[in-house]
Amino acid sequence: MAGKLTKEHMNLLEGMIGCGPKSFKLLYSITRDGCSAAEFHRKCDNQGPTVTVLLNPQGSVYGGYAGINWKSTGSYTMDDTAFIFQLVFSGKRVVNIFRPKDASKALYFGSNRSALFGHPDFEPFLDTISVNKDGTFSLNGRLTLGTYYNSNNVSNDAINNGSMVVTEMEVYAVSADDARTSTPKQIPWRKTPTLNEEYLSKMTEELASLTPPKGSGITDFRLLLVGPTGAGKSSFINTVMSAFADRVMQKSAVGGSASGLTNKYKSYPVRQGDGSCLNIRLCDTPGIGEHSAMDIVNLHFLLDGHLPNLFQFIPSRHVSIKTDGLIQQPTLSDEVHSVAFVLDASTLSDMSPAVTTWLNDCKKMVQEKGIPLVVILTQIDKLHEEVADNLADVFNHSDVKAAVDKASETLSIPPNHVFPVKNNHTEVETEVSIDSLALMALQKMIFMASDFLEERMFSKEECPTEPNEVTESDTA
Repeated sequence: MAGKLTKEHMNLLEGMIGCGPKSFKLLYSITRDGCSAAEFHRKCDNQGPTVTVLLNPQGSVYGGYAGINWKSTGSYTMDDTAFIFQLVFSGKRVVNIFRPKDASKALYFGSNRSALFGHPDFEPFLDTISVNKDGTFSLNGRLTLGTYYNSNNVSNDAINNGSMVVTEMEVYAVSADDARTSTPKQIPWRKTPTLNEEYLSKMTEELASLTPPKGSGITDFRLLLVGPTGAGKSSFINTVMSAFADRVMQKSAVGGSASGLTNKYKSYPVRQGDGSCLNIRLCDTPGIGEHSAMDIVNLHFLLDGHLPNLFQFIPSRHVSIKTDGLIQQPTLSDEVHSVAFVLDASTLSDMSPAVTTWLNDCKKMVQEKGIPLVVILTQIDKLHEEVADNLADVFNHSDVKAAVDKASETLSIPPNHVFPVKNNHTEVETEVSIDSLALMALQKMIFMASDFLEERMFSKEECPTEPNEVTESDTA
């Protein structure tokens, strides 16, 4: 019997254990040997370091590593190399390692107990468990991180799906003897923190605390999204909203209309789960296309802050100084502080010359006004099935890098101003990787907007100017 531990899982565990490649020899399996504490100890005692692995019907894989021999008698035992781990959650790769807070209570030895880590923070079962009719085992142990092992702010339910029903439990002897050859470690094309619960929590707290520079006279960063129809501008807004609310939201209308559903300039305040507003406004615009109302003239008025919230664009009609409701003397609060071109990563190569020209013309205008610009690449899950299966590994995937490089080349902007994301589409609950990627792009926009505002304030102090003048286009 070969066991359920895959080569990829072994590679991940080798990295967690450290000190180079290892061999993994299957000692015990509950489907082969029976789910009995006595059999566990008969097979696993005095075998040196071991990995205990549980697999459940939801497709999750988790377990624990003991760096010393298991024994049948005793009590709490010191093991400063022990840890609890997570490799897969609900069929998707989610990697976490949970180290002891108190290594003196890392392991517990008992003849009627299987592998026991902590108080127990993790114990698969005790005594004997019978197999269910469907071939699963309803273990009588528990997973309750946080007593003697760090939880890393990961909930127990986010590891074992809230259940101790498993399809398999295996124990492997781990040794440096006859070590297997590991798969070469991938070098990420962009160095970023691990996209996990801890990173997401840190990001939401940091972004919630950001405010415009003191003395700017404004309360909110105004971030503008522009791009082709159907690229995902409105969906990106919804994804950001969901990350802060911790539930999937749909504040901005989305759909499959060929001309897009957005026909107004609309700014959305970003709110936290308690309803409080952040100092961020995400501004949606009609998609560019054959029958779009967005063009270079209208964008000029929009960037300079002349268009009020809910301004409705009319196709084939330019904004002018005579347009009803125009803000004649916009303040810095009305202006756009950062711009994102939102593009579909899966259709970059099919983008028409007309759209490419429009984007480059817009880029030139944005840069002439000194407004910072980034690119948000949506639909990255359509680039390769491996990307869709494991968004947390996006910065190791060559297809995503190729899309980032393509956008950078097409628009002549630095690759580190291009951010791959996946918007919520089929999801009914928020996902850590989706939220993290969206907030990574948002953070860049806000940091650049803050720098822009500080530069504007400095320039105003050095060279006072008159309020913005509204100029009418000769094409209006």
